[in-house]
Amino acid sequence: MKVARIKGIDIVLHLSTLVIVALVGFFAAEYYFGLDVHATIIDLILVGLVNGIIILISILLHELTHSLIANAYGLKVSQIELYLFGGVSEIEQEPQTPKSEFVISLFGPVSSLIIGFLLLLPLWLIPINLPSFLFVTLFYSGYTNILLGIFNMLPAYPMDGGRVLRAALWSKRHDILSATKTASRAGSFIAYGLIAFGFFYVLFFDFFNGLWFIIIGFFLNNQSRSSYVQTLHEITLSKIKVRNMITPIKIEIPFDMKINDAIKNYFMVYRKSYFPVVQNDKIVGLIHVEDIKRIPIDLRYNHLVGYAMKDFSNFPTVSLDENGKDALYKLMKSKTKQHILVVLDVNNKIVGFIGEDELVSTIRFSEQQI
Repeated sequence: MKVARIKGIDIVLHLSTLVIVALVGFFAAEYYFGLDVHATIIDLILVGLVNGIIILISILLHELTHSLIANAYGLKVSQIELYLFGGVSEIEQEPQTPKSEFVISLFGPVSSLIIGFLLLLPLWLIPINLPSFLFVTLFYSGYTNILLGIFNMLPAYPMDGGRVLRAALWSKRHDILSATKTASRAGSFIAYGLIAFGFFYVLFFDFFNGLWFIIIGFFLNNQSRSSYVQTLHEITLSKIKVRNMITPIKIEIPFDMKINDAIKNYFMVYRKSYFPVVQNDKIVGLIHVEDIKRIPIDLRYNHLVGYAMKDFSNFPTVSLDENGKDALYKLMKSKTKQHILVVLDVNNKIVGFIGEDELVSTIRFSEQQI
């Protein structure tokens, strides 16, 4: 759910974020009740709500720091998503240098530490006893932000600390894949440590907190592995030109063919999910199986392909001389349900298409050659 737009960056709030707000609020209220046993239920709700909102804003500021610095390095950030495990800045392209990755990654946790110390500062500077409500809010929110900053600096890729580690290794080795592999292994090692600690905590201390460590550990391990695979795929695709990936135009469906005939004579015969549509010897659009699904079965006998197709203006384009990594990013940014790129030559003539199938087959073929 989009809730705001800051500096051209969409702020998206996933419903699972409410779990963070609820957990922080619950523990803040529990701490408050320990200081003031006469607190009313209204007091506890207010303390929980205020602290939950503060930590949500803090996570947003953490991610905004990443995003604004990424923008300063010329990297576009499409959105910031807040969800169960915190937040993520969707930077559309990986940092191009070790230095840029180091700076972008480092200043997120630094912002959390700064917010934490600013919240705790009044408790050190003001020589009088503050009201319990204000004391708990400043102390708990400040303490939580400092923990957030420290936790994010764990050298566990793809967390911020893991990206800092990767940047340092990348700068030393001049090999981003090798650096990513080492940082990913460190991430998995720390993840297994969190899981083991979680089981220990469940057995000897508290079930709920132990379970939370286990969940975070499994999530981190999965992210570490998948992030390395993603980097491997991006590097593989960056070495291959689009001209070596495209599906040449060999089969075309006439504009005036009935939908039912197109299903029988093309989709069922060639087992493809889409075909170009031709009219007067000119390619005018693309018909996808998803377009056909939207047409009621009883209308497919008379409905023409040309009126169900999509115009090429609906699809992103890529040139023959761009590489597979460029194509991947364009597909990821595509807002169409059918993830297809139209390939153009130097004269802007349509010469082929690239979809998810072409990307997958290119990656598999390339890995077999290694």
